[in-house]
Amino acid sequence: MSEEAPRGAGGWNGWKILLVISLALNLLFGGAAVARFFVHGPMERMAGASYLQLVPRKFFAELDRQRRDELVGVLKTYRDRFRDGQQNSRKLAEALADALAAAPYDEVRVRKAIDDFGSNGAGLIAVGSEAALDFIQRLSPEERTRLAQLIRERAGGGRRK
Repeated sequence: MSEEAPRGAGGWNGWKILLVISLALNLLFGGAAVARFFVHGPMERMAGASYLQLVPRKFFAELDRQRRDELVGVLKTYRDRFRDGQQNSRKLAEALADALAAAPYDEVRVRKAIDDFGSNGAGLIAVGSEAALDFIQRLSPEERTRLAQLIRERAGGGRRK
């Protein structure tokens, strides 16, 4: 009688090969992520909807780090004004809720709460417009052209005309 090793006890079977390949791929992707972090630094938040809705993120992604930091810095100068306006929006929404819940119902108070909320929103739009102009004025002619292309692409749902 010949003695055979139990199945899987020695040698390379198919499962072991798959496990080694899986481990290698995981290490490859993990290493790439770690290398990106150390070479490029952590991902930073780009200008979001509260800063400037007109600028597609792809525009920032195409810039070199120094230029991106410079332009994002312009937008960050408006951050406190946006936050203040957003906090005021919450307070004004609560004032509307209070007016709606008041007994007896006071239509004048409700109208004032709604008007105040609308005025605050208009103020936020004005700050956004100011930020947009400040940002655009700092772009080079090439950057303005590229921004225009990306805005057209996004407005068209990614379709080129």
